[in-house]
Amino acid sequence: MNSSSLINLVMLYFKLNSGIGNDAKVIMKEGMDVINSLTVALKDNKITMAEKDALVAELDDFSGAVIELIDNITIPE
Repeated sequence: MNSSSLINLVMLYFKLNSGIGNDAKVIMKEGMDVINSLTVALKDNKITMAEKDALVAELDDFSGAVIELIDNITIPE
């Protein structure tokens, strides 16, 4: 990743993080955890069972956060 892409990623993260609610912040945090777990697991181009289990746990946390956000949406009648 070059420096320009990294700067754009940081700017996007702060832009998204500035005006969103707590549920969305949790989703962003869990999404970053999934990306970090995947990056660590794929460093050697092999995924061990322990890395797979860690990735599945992060995906489960992410899914839970998304479901909670959807459950908290109030649709006006």
